[in-house]
Amino acid sequence: MALDRDKTMVIACDSCGGIGLKAGDALQVTPFITGKYAARVAIMEVICAGAEVICLTNTICNEFDPTGIAIIQGIEEELKAAGIREVVLTGSTEENFSTVMTGLGITAVGLAETKKLKINNIKGEALLVALGRPNVGREVLNRPEEQVNYHTIRQLLGDEAVYELIPVGSQGILYEMQELARNNRLQLKVYEQPGININKSAGPSTVVIAAVSDAYFRKGMINGPMTLLGELTLGGSGRR
Repeated sequence: MALDRDKTMVIACDSCGGIGLKAGDALQVTPFITGKYAARVAIMEVICAGAEVICLTNTICNEFDPTGIAIIQGIEEELKAAGIREVVLTGSTEENFSTVMTGLGITAVGLAETKKLKINNIKGEALLVALGRPNVGREVLNRPEEQVNYHTIRQLLGDEAVYELIPVGSQGILYEMQELARNNRLQLKVYEQPGININKSAGPSTVVIAAVSDAYFRKGMINGPMTLLGELTLGGSGRR
């Protein structure tokens, strides 16, 4: 949402249900973990767009004590991990009815310099790289080293040869690559056997797709788990 010629507001949201310690939860983890990873999704969306988070809301569908308290502590821990210090954190809990399943909604609001936005920003050909590996459910806790981290994202944001960064969620890598191509009006070529499941859910954004220049990729400046997925071209069959 453009505020004026120089500033843009970026808004992202995520929902989480059935993850916690209540009787009806499908995945039994502490509400702290629920809050932490739900916040991660919305934070990643805003940061990857090239904006800085200024406000985060939590709409908790459970009682404040003890579930809400633990969820908020998890959110605060994730904000700290993302290097976000000054932020408005507000929310609501359910105090009228008892609940048997954990539920949570997160909305993050960010501000960006319009010229620094990395949205529909690919003007020509680009390579697509997966940072991290797709994990969901219990895998997220068992394989934390496979998640893309904030430090890597912030490093990439500072380079003009990194055109866009797209967090991947439940719809998988292939879906996000297709959307990236469509939004930038480019042709997508997916390489054969990329060595990663491009149809699997990436849960709480354990994967971010980076659209980068060929020269940037060849410099080998990307750290952590990385997979070359394919390319975006103006048309034709691509270079491979």
